[in-house]
This record gives sequence, structure tokens and C-alpha cells, in this order.
Amino acid sequence: MSEETTIRITAEPQVIPSNCLFRVANNVFVGCLYTSDKEWAAEWAPLAGHLFDSVENLKGVRINNSEVLISMKSTPSDWREVARSAGQGIREHLQAGNVAVKGGALETQEGDDLLRQKAQAVIDDTLNPNLASHGGWVEIQASDGKELYITMGGGCQGCGSAAMTMKQGVEVAIRDAVPEIEGLHDATDHASGDNPYM
Repeated sequence: MSEETTIRITAEPQVIPSNCLFRVANNVFVGCLYTSDKEWAAEWAPLAGHLFDSVENLKGVRINNSEVLISMKSTPSDWREVARSAGQGIREHLQAGNVAVKGGALETQEGDDLLRQKAQAVIDDTLNPNLASHGGWVEIQASDGKELYITMGGGCQGCGSAAMTMKQGVEVAIRDAVPEIEGLHDATDHASGDNPYM
């Protein structure tokens, strides 16, 4: 296969060591979707379904525009092997011309994945537009049932007001919209922030 037709993908370890983010050179899906349901993914999110089949010990997949984040059930002893397998799976699926997510998929989600999707809508529609004025953003880095692990980035990472923003802004907004969420945890590596807003 020529270099021109090979889809470029890079892998980045995440703050939560059981996660790895893959950046794809082109857009994969407009929007954000997470699934931990292998059977649902096989029907509605074929890229995630393909990853569940090709990556052992996979807990969940988040597809967000040009990013694919995978969460493992436990931290791999060697991420390089897992990253190669996942990257190859993403590339194979996309280069074959297969769709990443089918139309209407978000409307069919159920259970804990639906709760996470509702929390994601709060982040996309309310929180991130407001935080963008400070050069910051938040994202759901991982979930475990009804527990969400949130990370802050940009101007929020390392900011002196980050803890207050998380407790009084992010948590309140998500809990008001999705009261079924049982726990919200700050998984941000605040010490590594190098461009805080305040």
C-alpha cells in the first residue's frame, strides 16, 4: 500500500494508565460516542466493534471526531503491543471504507453508556463553550459504571481555580442534568499544567 493511501495514526498514553488515545489524520465521526457494550458496538459502532474483536481485554471505546480513545480492563504491561494492535485495527477498518458509527447510533444507547452520553452532552453544549473563554476544556477520560473520571486541559490544567471549577461548575452541571451519575472524580494531572489561565 502506498504512503498516500495509508491513514496516519499516532498513539498517546493518557493520565489514566489504562487508557490510550489514537489521533487519526482525518475525521472519523462527527461528535462523541462511547461504548462499553460489544454487542451494541457490533451493530451500531462498527469501528468500536472491530476493536472489541481485535484488542484483548478492551473495556470501552470513545470515538470523538478524529480521535479514538481505548480503555482497557487493566493497565497493559506493555502498551506498545496493545497500541500496535489497536492502531492496526483502526487503520484496517477505515482504509476498507467502513463506517465508524452508523446514523442514529446515539439514540439507541442504553444503561451506563447512555448516562455517560448524557454527561458528554453537558460537557459539549455547556461546559466546554464556557471554559473555552479561559483557554480550557474538560473531558470524560474514563468511566466505571455510574462513576465518571474527568480531566481538565488547556488553561484549566494547573490553574489555581481548577478545584473550584471542578466542584462548583463541572460536578454541579453534570449532576443537575444526569442525577443518576453516582461519582465524579478529578483525574487531571494538575502538576503538569504549563499554561494556566490564572
